[in-house]
Amino acid sequence: MNKPHCSTHAESGDEVCPSAGRTLTWAIVGLSNAGKSALFNELTQSYAIVANYAQTTVDIDRKRVRLGGKDVELLDTPGISSLTTFSADQERTVRTLIMEPPDHILFCGDATRLKQSLMLLAQIMELGIPTLFCLNKVDEAGRIGLVVDADQLAQKVGVPVVEMAAAKRIGMAETIASLHRSSAATKRVPLPEILEEGVAELRSLFPPDKQPAAPLLLQYLLGNEIVREHLSARWWNVDQDALAAVAQRLEVRHSVNKLRTLAFNAWEGWAETISRETRKQSRLLLTETSQRMAHYSRHPVWGWPILMVVLWVIFKGVGVVAPLLASLLDAWIFAPLTEWIGAMIPNPFVNALLVGPYGILTMGAFNALMTVVPILLIFFFILNLLEDIGYLPQLSVLANRSLRSFGMTGKSVLPLVLGAGCNTMATMTCRALETRRERLVTIFMIALGMPCAVQMGIIFAILATMPLWSLLVFIGTIGGVSMISSLLLNRMIKSGKKTEFILELPPFQWPSWRNTLRKTYHRIKWFLLEALPLFVVAAGLMFTLEKTGLLQGIKWLLRPVTTGFLALPDEVTETFIMVLSRREVGVIYYKQLADSGHLSDIQIVVGLVVITLFIPCISNTVMMVREVGLRWAVAMNASIIAIAILVGGVTNLALHLFFG
Repeated sequence: MNKPHCSTHAESGDEVCPSAGRTLTWAIVGLSNAGKSALFNELTQSYAIVANYAQTTVDIDRKRVRLGGKDVELLDTPGISSLTTFSADQERTVRTLIMEPPDHILFCGDATRLKQSLMLLAQIMELGIPTLFCLNKVDEAGRIGLVVDADQLAQKVGVPVVEMAAAKRIGMAETIASLHRSSAATKRVPLPEILEEGVAELRSLFPPDKQPAAPLLLQYLLGNEIVREHLSARWWNVDQDALAAVAQRLEVRHSVNKLRTLAFNAWEGWAETISRETRKQSRLLLTETSQRMAHYSRHPVWGWPILMVVLWVIFKGVGVVAPLLASLLDAWIFAPLTEWIGAMIPNPFVNALLVGPYGILTMGAFNALMTVVPILLIFFFILNLLEDIGYLPQLSVLANRSLRSFGMTGKSVLPLVLGAGCNTMATMTCRALETRRERLVTIFMIALGMPCAVQMGIIFAILATMPLWSLLVFIGTIGGVSMISSLLLNRMIKSGKKTEFILELPPFQWPSWRNTLRKTYHRIKWFLLEALPLFVVAAGLMFTLEKTGLLQGIKWLLRPVTTGFLALPDEVTETFIMVLSRREVGVIYYKQLADSGHLSDIQIVVGLVVITLFIPCISNTVMMVREVGLRWAVAMNASIIAIAILVGGVTNLALHLFFG
């Protein structure tokens, strides 16, 4: 029987061996955009979003799976660059490694960024956790003329190394077969004497038989708040003032930033030496074209026309192609099916409940499938292509200067773009932003003026059949209101912290059609699993309100706003009711009103403005509470409702003034 892997515990320094029969935990750790989620997908045969930019993963994903004949719990963690400095999403990874250390670590290194990967590995290895170094993206490294000697690399770093290309499923069998080889590092990076002395002085304050390992004490000196919190809770009987005094004495002689620089210089020197000795660079570089394309896509002049072309393709795709697919689905499947179901059910009440104007099938399930799926198919396919090519980080650089005035940086572009897919997920990714001000402003912009994929697709489908002025008025109004509101919010929020925009730009690469199609399928699947029941519930609610007469009462109460201030017909009230559950549910019904000819061009534009700016859906509101707190979430939602109604009324007055 094989002896289980033992390691030196990062807290006590004792040898720890997992008990037989216990489920082992393996944490996949590495740089952002190193391919951790791709590795997680292949090992678990599940799916997490994979894209060619950093911060795709912003929370820890867990999955129980059987690997190498053993039951293990695999953790997909947000990317980090250091154990010392981290953003809100990266904090989850650091906190897990420090407070709930896994039994093993799958370190996902990036062969195209070997030096940076080794700098992080130097810190990870000191934790004393058995590690397997998975050198990912060897295929991409080969394309740019880089070859890494894996055997020599393993000798230099002191942990086993296995090569792979997770996105192409290359090296997976070797990785699984090598899991039993994971081991604690046999080598350690030498640190400057002042840091070694500080660690020794801290260690002397702990009981001789129960002392934290050196890596934790080093992180304490470097100002790691998670470690300081952990040590004060774990070793509460140790004089915390004495520990703080040691750190303060060092900080008087050398600031925390200076101490961190000393440590990083040591890690960098070690990584540079090993990278130079184990990597060969070909003189023939094959990336000149892709580098040039990436350069032009973020160029301050040429980048904007390229962005306009991208937006035009999206507009035509979801505004022209998707409605064509929807009409074919209706003609071939849903219209005949509705007619057949109606003929099969003689009971008037049941017939109306299922296939009537507010039927849970016609207005609910069929409406969602017929209208939503074609739009999601086109939009997500285009978005996934842009992700996999690597366009979104280039767009972040392009927009960085413009976003500064609104209290944001180019990093906010990624959540804003993801908001065009799903506002809820976009709000969650805002935790990767560094300052509270930037998080608040970005979350507010997403909730106020960023329609999700389905909503945007239906809006484009409506505007594609209208005069050009309607599109310009809609975009100008939503964009103008979002910018003005963000400027005001930026001025209101007190924040003395300013951040520099630092973003690692991935190279342009040819997309993996398998990954693009797979990602499109899963995003559509996730949306339908979450939203389809809400479509049915909304239809059932409208059916109940209509049958009980409450719908007419609600219309009467809201008439001063809907038919008065906004100059919209009574039927639009039904749209606003459904928007409360999910925006796209309401906008689909609004499209039916627009297609029926019951609305003028001015009314269509006014209604679209109000629906777009209206209160976020329930799921996004819940996520807002989670990310910014109840007080800010309530204040934002109340402000958004007021802004939507006010701007809708002003738009109505202005359009009647100019267009009669």
